[in-house]
This record gives sequence, structure tokens and C-alpha cells, in this order.
Amino acid sequence: MKVSYLALSLLGGAMLFAGGAQAQGKITNHQAEGNLQVTHNVGCIAREDAKTSYTPADLYTSIFDCIEKEQYGSAVDLYVMAFARGTFDMQRVKDKSSYQALSVLRMVTFQRMNEAQRTAFGAALENYSKDGIAEACDFLQGQDAPDYYPKYMIAHGMGAFTNKDDDGLVTPFDAAAAWQLTLTKAGICAGK
Repeated sequence: MKVSYLALSLLGGAMLFAGGAQAQGKITNHQAEGNLQVTHNVGCIAREDAKTSYTPADLYTSIFDCIEKEQYGSAVDLYVMAFARGTFDMQRVKDKSSYQALSVLRMVTFQRMNEAQRTAFGAALENYSKDGIAEACDFLQGQDAPDYYPKYMIAHGMGAFTNKDDDGLVTPFDAAAAWQLTLTKAGICAGK
């Protein structure tokens, strides 16, 4: 079985953060209200039940719930969806310093897992293969663009402290076109 490039890059990101590398030295943590905030705590859901109002922060909480229930197929489906939505948000959020929100959500989620969970999730992600990515592409292309305000990401960047009178979004913005472009740019629909 040939594993797709997207599956390998997602797996690599997951395993990198699962290792739990720790920073050394004194860290001062300043957070803006809404930073990485979960707005819908829905538990483990199937991707078909993920509303366009669910942010990547919501989905990462759901991913962990699925992993806790050993529903790794659902966890991988939601992981790919969270990746796509986070990539979409990077197109519509002005502040590039906020883009690390997606990596931090991934890191926090994988640090919560025990070694057996990380191994099982990694295997499920590897097995997602070309067919899984193709199915994800078809599913996500049939979905409307996310319609939430990406506060979880905007509040993660420096702009949350310096641009308080700005909503943080790119204008004008064509959400439908950006969603389809996202699916290609993220590698989910790269072959289509």
C-alpha cells in the first residue's frame, strides 16, 4: 500500500508534536481572550456531524475524545478536517504570527495522549492511504466553507495585542473560492 504525501506530512506533524519536546529557560506566557478557545465541545463525532461552525479548536477536542474511545477512524477524519479548516483560516486571517495556532492545537492534543494512543493514531493515519485522502477530498469539496469567526487563531497572534480595533480578517474575501483552493493547497485534493 502506498501512503500519500499528505498522510506522511500529517503523520510527521503528529509524531513531531507527540514527542513532547520541552523548551528550556523562563517563559512568560501572555494570552489574549479567546486564544485557542473551544466554542463547541461536542465529544467524538463523525465527520458528517461536524458543522461548518466548528473551529479547529473544537475539532481537536473531538479528536482527543475519539482517541479516548479508540475510534481512530473518526479521529483521523476529524484531524484531516481540522487541518483543512486551519489552512483555510490562514488565508482569511491577516496576522501571520497567529498561524501557529494550528500547530499548538496539534501539539497540545498529542501531548495529552499516552504512548499507546499515539502509536494507534499514527497507525490509523498511515492506513488512511490514498483512498482515505480521496474520500476526504470528496467529502470536504461537498461541504460549505467554514462560517465561524476564527477567534481561536486571531487571539493567538501578536495582532490580538496590537490591533484591537481590527477584526483581523482579510477583506474582501471569497470564502467559497478560498475553501476550494484550500483543499488543493493543503494537499487533500492535490490530484484533482
